[in-house]
Amino acid sequence: MRKMPKVLSALPLGFFLLTPPASMAQQQVNVFFPFENASCATWSKYAGNRGIRQQYEFWVLGFVSGHNYANPGRQVPTGKLPVSDQLYGYLDEYCHDNPNSSVIGGAFRLIEQFRETTPAQKPPPAKKDAAKAAAPAAVK
Repeated sequence: MRKMPKVLSALPLGFFLLTPPASMAQQQVNVFFPFENASCATWSKYAGNRGIRQQYEFWVLGFVSGHNYANPGRQVPTGKLPVSDQLYGYLDEYCHDNPNSSVIGGAFRLIEQFRETTPAQKPPPAKKDAAKAAAPAAVK
């Protein structure tokens, strides 16, 4: 029988971060984590297991992608996010400095550290407006 993954949900953001952003302080954030658990202790327990750590890495990459999708004006740019051994080192350091936290807290910290504000882009004109703009002006 297949063991069902554990899901962390309905946990306040403050559980994962010592100081959540002011915009999120009053909101509840549901985070789903499919592995044994998200604690730094569990992350550290698998220091020598590259296969397990890759699963955490894939989760972090998906989490950051979800952030980017939901926040088009505050992106973590492609190529800025550490991956593989660099990500493992980042999470090792985060968990060493925050032993009672979680990998999820580390992912939030990564986003805060690497995201950049991008200028808002003007949406393209609607088809009707584009047709008007392309039509020659009437001569009087």
